[in-house]
Parts: sequence; structure tokens; C-alpha cells
Amino acid sequence: TRAITSSPRFASAPVMVRAVAPRRGASDPALAAEWGQADKARPIVEGRFMSRPGLFAWDRIDPASRLLVEHLPGDLAGRAADLGAGWGYLAAELLARCPRITALDLFEAEARALELARVNLSGFADRAALDFHWHDVTKGLSQRFDVIVSNPPFHAHNSGARPDIGHRFIAVAAQALNQGGRLWLVANRHLPYEAELGTNFGKVRAVAERNGFKVIEAVRAADRPVAR
Repeated sequence: TRAITSSPRFASAPVMVRAVAPRRGASDPALAAEWGQADKARPIVEGRFMSRPGLFAWDRIDPASRLLVEHLPGDLAGRAADLGAGWGYLAAELLARCPRITALDLFEAEARALELARVNLSGFADRAALDFHWHDVTKGLSQRFDVIVSNPPFHAHNSGARPDIGHRFIAVAAQALNQGGRLWLVANRHLPYEAELGTNFGKVRAVAERNGFKVIEAVRAADRPVAR
């Protein structure tokens, strides 16, 4: 499960690294160049994706997201969303594995990650309608979806554990799903999300567990009001 998040309330434009010459003594061009390259995007996972240092799981596939991807059913269809999309791994795999997804909205609070998600999903531009939102999911969503996938963060930026963030992601997902819509969620096994899922969804089932992570599917009932 993601362990780092930021928010548009606090984040600014993508971070730029600027070298500053010392007040005394000669400047160091080599060091300045090194600093200037620190935030440069670079290929990862045998060139499949672009990422950059400082992002969550920036140089690898997060094992929780990988577990979720392995269990995504191919019959997911319609308009989908990825909540806390990072640099786009889950979104890319959803489109690759589920040909009936016709549109996909990515929501991410870290602007530097969202910028790379645009790059990493560019090959799907002719496959589905794509939209990218620099947005704090905990503030709610105005759109409606048939499918939502998420590996929600459970730590706030520069603070300790915050399982309430995951609870809020679940409540927002329930509000944003159409009746019969499906949430596919991965989380650390110890996080107590089942009560929140039961409150907001008509059907909840554990799909898989491995290496401390759990995958859950929840279906929005036609007659179940959701918590706000």
C-alpha cells in the first residue's frame, strides 16, 4: 500500500531543482549539474515506464499494486477511475487487461507523479478517453464511474500512519460509483477497512492475500445509501 501522499492544497508546481552558488569560494559546475539532474525522469522496469526519484515506488513496481493487477478481471467495463494513480502503473495495466474500459480518469495529489502518468499512458490515447486530475481524493469527486481501482496511501506527507485516509478513499469511491459499480482495492492486510467497506457497499469479498497485502472487491448496491 502506498505510504506517501501529498495534496494540491500544499503542493506547488512540479519541483524544480536549482543550484545556488556559495557565498564564498568558487562554484562547482559538476555539483550544480548533478543537482540539476536530480529530478530528471528516467526509464524503469526495462523501459516500460518513466519515473523519477522521490515518488512512491519510483524505481520499481510496488508489490501491492502488482498483486491487485494480477487479480483484475477482464470483464471490467465502462468508465473507470484510478484513485491515487501515482505515475500510472495501475491505470496502464487496467487498460491493457480490460478491453471493455472505454474511459479512464486518473486522480493524483502529487503533480510530479501525474506528469509522468500522462507520459506512461500516452500509448493508450487511441484506446480510451483519458483524463488526468491533480486532485486530493479525500475532498470528494464530482464524476461518476462504473469501475474504480485504488492502492490508497495510508500515511500523510511528513506524518505518521493515517488509516483514515484509506477510509475516506473508500467512502469517496462509493459515492462516485454508479449502482452496481465495482471497486477493486489493495491494502496492507492489517488495515481495518472491512467495516468501512461494509457500510458503503452491498457486496464485499476478499479476493487474495500475499506478503502482507490483501485485494478486495466491493460492489455498490442499487439500494444502499453511502456514508458522506
